Amino acid sequence: MVKVSVLALRQAAQVQEVQSVEGALEALRKLWKEDEGVRKLLEEAAKEGYVLVDTRHVEPAFTAALKTALAKLRERLGEEKPSTLRVKYDPKRKEERSKPKPMTWESPEGVKYTVEVYDLTPRDREEKYWAYRDTRVEEAAKWVERFLATSEVEEGPSVLEEALEHEGNPHFERDLIPEDLKEDLRVMGWDGTLRNLKTLVDTLPAREKEFKERVRSITALVDRRGEEPEVVAVKTPNGWEVKATSRAVVNAVLSLGLLMEALEEDWRAGEVRRYVEDLKPFVPGLTASLNAIATLRRANYLLDELGRGRRVAVYRDPSTGEPVYRTPVIG
Repeated sequence: MVKVSVLALRQAAQVQEVQSVEGALEALRKLWKEDEGVRKLLEEAAKEGYVLVDTRHVEPAFTAALKTALAKLRERLGEEKPSTLRVKYDPKRKEERSKPKPMTWESPEGVKYTVEVYDLTPRDREEKYWAYRDTRVEEAAKWVERFLATSEVEEGPSVLEEALEHEGNPHFERDLIPEDLKEDLRVMGWDGTLRNLKTLVDTLPAREKEFKERVRSITALVDRRGEEPEVVAVKTPNGWEVKATSRAVVNAVLSLGLLMEALEEDWRAGEVRRYVEDLKPFVPGLTASLNAIATLRRANYLLDELGRGRRVAVYRDPSTGEPVYRTPVIG
């Protein structure tokens, strides 16, 4: 008596969910075809008798399908008369050398169609065909393998190049700029096009240089919040002379010195913003200049990312070699 673990066969079949006996028979048919160990186990169980174990956590439909398969296998192994299958087997290799002849089906309109064994559902087809290999599927798989083997990787146009090419065409135009960045760019006079954005970003070096020179040229802090402008600090050869000793003025003088030091090296807008905020009441327009630089730096980074070339996989028709499919290579 052979013990057959239903759970082990269920796991080996690798199906997510068994909803019917017919579906389970299909899974067993595939397993029978691909796994020699399973094939030997089921043949031994059909010949010598069997007991099913590990059935508790397996769908009843799968257990029923296994019993059906074993019963049919027992009948087939016990046949003494020649097989009625129209398939010839090599006595040594025991492999199929020809497929069953197709059947025909006539529609209500009188049209006759060719029907292969594989086109029938497990319920309709004769159970003796349940382990038969569908050569059409194998041929299709081989074609797919040949098709995938034709792939070649080449450099394709960047996202930015494609967007510039199709800009103005409503069918292919792509929205690549985040909304918050669009708002900041419109404040600077951006017209909403990628071409204008590239022109605007090209002004970044000049704006950064102008910002530095403006900070260096500050010689006085003037409070314009009152009715009359008031000079609250003046630069002298020996340092700064503070005329109004309020906390805001002192912080502005200190921040100006720190800002000038930061601008001598590679600097980020976020790092120097706190210094500019302290100077805002006394140096008009400095904050607007910094905001423009921060916006253009962000736009410049985005254009650099979008402008990178992409690797594209090209697939060709195996018979003609003609490119028929292109797709970006991820990773």
